[in-house]
Amino acid sequence: MANQQKQQKQESLFTNYKFYRVISIVELVIIIILAVMLVRGKGNETPDQTDLPPDQTEDITPDAAEQPETEEEPEPENNLEENSHASIDRLVEKYCAYIADGDVDGLEGIVDLLTDDEKEKIKSRAAVIESFDNVTCYTKNGPVEDSYIVFVCYDMKLVGIETSAPDIICLYVGPRENDVRRIHYGSIDEEVQAYVTELEKDPEVQALYDDVSRRYQEAQESDETLAAFVQRLNGQVEEPAEEPQEEEPSEEPAEEPQEEAGGATPENREIQLADTVNIRSDTSTEAEKLTVAYQGDMITLIESYDNGWTKVEYRGITGYAKTEFLE
Repeated sequence: MANQQKQQKQESLFTNYKFYRVISIVELVIIIILAVMLVRGKGNETPDQTDLPPDQTEDITPDAAEQPETEEEPEPENNLEENSHASIDRLVEKYCAYIADGDVDGLEGIVDLLTDDEKEKIKSRAAVIESFDNVTCYTKNGPVEDSYIVFVCYDMKLVGIETSAPDIICLYVGPRENDVRRIHYGSIDEEVQAYVTELEKDPEVQALYDDVSRRYQEAQESDETLAAFVQRLNGQVEEPAEEPQEEEPSEEPAEEPQEEAGGATPENREIQLADTVNIRSDTSTEAEKLTVAYQGDMITLIESYDNGWTKVEYRGITGYAKTEFLE
């Protein structure tokens, strides 16, 4: 009996052990399956913002890592180039030659607009210009496509003055139209002016202006005649540097032009010229040119006529000048 009870007790313990072992294996399998499912599920989910560090919870999108940052394209360089555009160089050389010769007909073919008043001024200035030498073009891109801003350096040879005067001008060359380029003549609009002003801040452009200014001062210091001309041109002196020439009776024009002109008005006064003018032997642009009166010089007005001419006396020479240049 005791042995039977002992055997039943052992069987009961074994049964319970087997039961507990079966339960443990099942649970382990379930745990493994759940763990695998959980890992796979998390791998396919988009990270929740609450699971990220505080500094990464803003502006998170699924493709954030794939979107490269856009970089701003650098502005194209607008370097100062010396004699690098053959067509521009030839155009500027023509411009300088036409200005020196007073060739307004040739100039009309390469500029955009030329008024009658500007034509007369060009012809008048050409009387004192012999040539433009050592012309060098420094270009930068203009405000519109295919246009150019040209800084032109040259040596201006003046009539009767041995030393040339270094100078620099700025020209606006427009884009091609019907395969033709033209130089803008006269004043420019505010937008283009602002563009040029910005370009002039370039250290290389400033160096050009400084070099021309330095050589211009040196030229005046080396030649008193050039210095005197510049002073007269700027109105810094009231009297001509040279002694007035005695008037020769043969150069005194006859009284006939006065009678033909009609409407003579006595002037008998002295003025300072605001522009350079030609003094001619008669009241006509075809008449012989006796001399040239420079801007800033003093000239005596004798009498004016209704035909647009005035009888004047300049450095002892009596002749006629266009009234519009004496006002």
